[in-house]
Amino acid sequence: MENNIRKKDIAIVGISGKYPKSDNINEFWKHLMNGEELVHFYSDDELRAAGVTEKELANPDLIKAQASLEDPNSFDYSFFGYTRQEAMSMDPQVRMMHELVWLGLEDAGYNPKTYKDKIGLYLSASDNMNWRAYTMITNNDNVNSFYLNQISNKNFISTLISYNMNLRGPSYYVDTACSSSLVGIHQACRSLLMRECSIAIAGGVRVYSKAYKGHQYQEGMTNSKDGHCKAFDEDSSGIVSGEGAGVAVLKRLEDAIADKDQIYAVIRASVVNNDGNRKVGYTAPSISGQYECIKQAQQIADATPESITYIEAHGTGTKLGDPIEVEALNKSFEYNTNHHCALGSVKTNIGHLDSAAGITGFLKTTLALKNKMLPPSLHFKNPNPEINFKSGPFKVQTELSAWTSKDNQPLRAGVSSFGIGGNNAHVILQEAPVKEETAENNSYKLLRFSAQSAGALNAYQEKLTSFLEENEKGNFQDMAYTLQVGRNQFKYNRFLVSNSREKAIETLKDPLSKSVYSGKLSQKRKVVFMCTGSGAQYLNMGKDLYEKEPYFKELIDKGFSIIKELTGVDVTKVLYGENADPEKNTDINKNEFTQPIVFVFEYALAKLMMRWGITPDKLIGHSTGEYVAACLSEVFSFETGVKLVAKRALLMNKTPGGSMLSVSLSEEKIKAYLNDNVSLAVVNSPESCVLSGTDSAIEALIEILETEEILCSKLRISLGGHSFLMDSVLEEFRQELEKVEFSAPKIPFVSNLTGQLINSEEAVSTQYWVDHLRHTVRFSDGLATLLKDSDSIFIEVGPGNTLTTLFQQQKHDETSNNTAINLVRHPKQEINDQEHLCQKLGELWMNGIDINWETYYGVQKPYRVSMPGYVFNKTKLPVKVNPFALLNFSGSEGGAIAAPLTTEYYDDSEAFQEDLEDNVVSFVNYVPPSNETEEKLVEMWKSFFSKDEIGVLHDFFALGGNSLKGVTMLKLIQKRFDIEIKIKDFYQKSTIKELAAEIDMGLKLVTLQEESTYKSVMTI
Repeated sequence: MENNIRKKDIAIVGISGKYPKSDNINEFWKHLMNGEELVHFYSDDELRAAGVTEKELANPDLIKAQASLEDPNSFDYSFFGYTRQEAMSMDPQVRMMHELVWLGLEDAGYNPKTYKDKIGLYLSASDNMNWRAYTMITNNDNVNSFYLNQISNKNFISTLISYNMNLRGPSYYVDTACSSSLVGIHQACRSLLMRECSIAIAGGVRVYSKAYKGHQYQEGMTNSKDGHCKAFDEDSSGIVSGEGAGVAVLKRLEDAIADKDQIYAVIRASVVNNDGNRKVGYTAPSISGQYECIKQAQQIADATPESITYIEAHGTGTKLGDPIEVEALNKSFEYNTNHHCALGSVKTNIGHLDSAAGITGFLKTTLALKNKMLPPSLHFKNPNPEINFKSGPFKVQTELSAWTSKDNQPLRAGVSSFGIGGNNAHVILQEAPVKEETAENNSYKLLRFSAQSAGALNAYQEKLTSFLEENEKGNFQDMAYTLQVGRNQFKYNRFLVSNSREKAIETLKDPLSKSVYSGKLSQKRKVVFMCTGSGAQYLNMGKDLYEKEPYFKELIDKGFSIIKELTGVDVTKVLYGENADPEKNTDINKNEFTQPIVFVFEYALAKLMMRWGITPDKLIGHSTGEYVAACLSEVFSFETGVKLVAKRALLMNKTPGGSMLSVSLSEEKIKAYLNDNVSLAVVNSPESCVLSGTDSAIEALIEILETEEILCSKLRISLGGHSFLMDSVLEEFRQELEKVEFSAPKIPFVSNLTGQLINSEEAVSTQYWVDHLRHTVRFSDGLATLLKDSDSIFIEVGPGNTLTTLFQQQKHDETSNNTAINLVRHPKQEINDQEHLCQKLGELWMNGIDINWETYYGVQKPYRVSMPGYVFNKTKLPVKVNPFALLNFSGSEGGAIAAPLTTEYYDDSEAFQEDLEDNVVSFVNYVPPSNETEEKLVEMWKSFFSKDEIGVLHDFFALGGNSLKGVTMLKLIQKRFDIEIKIKDFYQKSTIKELAAEIDMGLKLVTLQEESTYKSVMTI
């Protein structure tokens, strides 16, 4: 198939929608494929409940049909940081579009919270004066009137959402009546081509705030006589009203291809024009206006009429509109009767959605192109005799059929939407270019997902499991990648590691599986790299990484080539040789190989982590591991480090033989066993040390310790490191060090000699590194220094878990939130290296560490694909309201409005409290109120923010407050305490404790003033 990719083409990379009987866009597509009408025909009882009188019900012209949303009143306001009061006042259309914009971006595989470029937003919504009247009448000072005017007003829909999601591109409200949302598509395309943004989102919504009471049929008007929209049929009589909303996420096609986005279809052209006065009246359509719009779109698209095989028409089913539309199409297609072009209208399924009409036809056609299927247009039996079908290529699509192309040409379609007042919009769509499929591999993938509540997390797991089961042909790596880069991280997190879709399904469905990891998100933590010393090495450590991670292999090979130049030995064969039997291949434990191999291995592993975005704030090494830390800190180069460590190892081999002994005693207690032949080599933890000495002295000491029942273990090292046994090579090592060009450390690291952060003078000192070979390694003190920062994650970048174990043996403060993770499996663990590392990456993610997945995959980057969207934890809020009924109520003082609303509203307090712990504010120590003023403020804030645990140290703005919410809260406080507080004082003293003190001081001054006035009066 010829793709004909042009620079001005636009890709549709994400979609979302909510329609009658369709909670999402996929359900909607299934209904369209099945040829279902989604109009609801109301019973008399339903209409009576809405306030329709018996007289009205008896009217034969009352048509009781509407394509209604089943659940328009549910909204997860806390997900978007709104209070319950704000959500109650927000236009239901604005609520719904918050969720659909979010889901559209998720479907595209983009996270608005982390996306660095600009995202534009072009939304439309239907008139909702009824809702604005309701909010103005019922506000009762719950929301500041200035702010209320914005959240209850559809005109602010785009900017409210842009503010909420930090979308920094152009943000427009588009209103051209019925064509609004397709005009929004046009504006979004123009914005992308003008490079005002890198992603553009367009959409429209219609949700009625009035309870449906039926519509009156009137001959010659636009409303249907029977509740059906019969576009192009001889029995057509107009539209039936509908509710719904849709969103499309767009990118420049060349960018989408380069970024490996999923592409539903391509926009080849979009055109908008106006009829002018070339028609019988302002509200009437115009053949000339529609023709010019469609023809210009074809020209811009470089699309001949013959290349277009489907038209999604405006198709209202009106006696005047349909004939004019088809005539304009005939003229645009040059009255070609030899060509066949299918014609359809989604209004036959769901009626007319006003501001959402254009986007709905657009999404239907987009899905038709993606699936290469044409769904039927309903209710067509015999053509309207006023329509000139004979002079053109158009035939109404009456059944589901495969959509095939001729001569290897891409499928193309046109979408029309025409607004009252003459604003016409036409878009030419083309099927997506052929994607270069990536072969599935058996590497391990991290499948991760996140939610704001435990309930939403469990619901998403069920949704994800079903998706994986249904998508047998989906690329599992693409799926994992999309969840990694295209989803925001929330408080509740879960992940699993798998190398196949089938195993992932099995794991997710097992409620007792130990392979599914769950946890709450930690605060952003500081990262400490722990670099292991000699002794932890083993054959084939990290072999799977060496074979599958090119960057890791590149650094390993580079380091090992330097070692070969120095020693003449290819240590790659020592580590990853054919002989994997540790009993037969003992070279790995020879000091001249061990130290440089460990150095290169750890350096390569650490640099791999840094390439993936996991960068250390501090470093600590254990013995030889400090050379890795220093090299990562750029005290010396990698090449210098390899040579230095290799030379150090060779020199150590020249020392007299010795032994090293690990003893389970504190440093203080072990001093009793030191002598001229036994030195304290390492202090590992508060209760563990390592001794170095001559062979005979260590053997003698072992007998003593065993007699005293003190645990000890001889290390598999034939040298006495960090002791007097090194004295004979110190001068020669000094000479090697003097050849090195040292630099001040760029990343702080801990000194083994002092247990404190090293200073620049020490790091560049030749004497320091000589002493490092000779003197005690104070690793325990070093960890203690780092543990003073109580919120760090310690990552062991070396083989096994030696340092992670030592970390756990340290004394930790009860309030400490420090944790340790080892990246490489222990030799006794029977697990693939890559699987183990993926698990650890998952743990890092749950601990708030950001991973750069783009560099993780490198040139082998997978595709973004459509994955299940977030499962919102919704609360039912008012939608169907009758505000003017309130004006008839009286009885309160002065006849003020005090009666309850007539609303379609449900008390869902149980659902609201369902997951109580999800409303607890985290990351701030809870301090309860200590006086009456603090207690009152706490209760006010709990109600205002819909939180269940707020203490006096919580900050108004940290809880989600902003300037407008601050004005509202200040008004409530002034009303509650009958005291004047300046806005600047509220902003400066924004915790409950500070604010309560300010209020109490103000009340005290008021009391003193009143007493003073009273005394003055008594004196007079």
